[in-house]
Amino acid sequence: MKRLIYILLIKAACLMIGYSDGLFAHSNSASSMDCFTCHRAMAGKEAVLKVSGIPKVYEPGKVYKITVTLESPLKSDGEAQGGFAVMVSAGELMVTDERNTQLSNGYLTHTLEGSRYRKWTFAWKAPVSNTVVDMTIMAIAANGDYSPSNDAIATSVFTINPKR
Repeated sequence: MKRLIYILLIKAACLMIGYSDGLFAHSNSASSMDCFTCHRAMAGKEAVLKVSGIPKVYEPGKVYKITVTLESPLKSDGEAQGGFAVMVSAGELMVTDERNTQLSNGYLTHTLEGSRYRKWTFAWKAPVSNTVVDMTIMAIAANGDYSPSNDAIATSVFTINPKR
């Protein structure tokens, strides 16, 4: 129930963000976990986030390899296929693929090269303390025009409990 409320709050916040006119910017990384600040979803173009490697229960201090795959029928007209960002409430996000992922402003996100794909890998080192961890992942299937419009966006929040 807590997870559902969190997801609904994220979606509600995203709907309240207004669109500002002006030149489009393309940062190729997440400046925040609010992808809707720059990107607008295209009606009828859904995105599905598939994540493997996240444990339901973690062992303190253990490193987990995580793979994020974004599936969408949205085709890209350019080199940019998509992007993603990850944030955790505890533990450490770790780059395992320097060509396609990076740490930026406390988030793990894609690089310019990594925006050419819709699949990324990274690692997460569980905290040594026994605390419940929330991992938030947002991803965008880009249409390739480098504008903030008509992309497909997906988000998920995973709650990971410590081993008891």
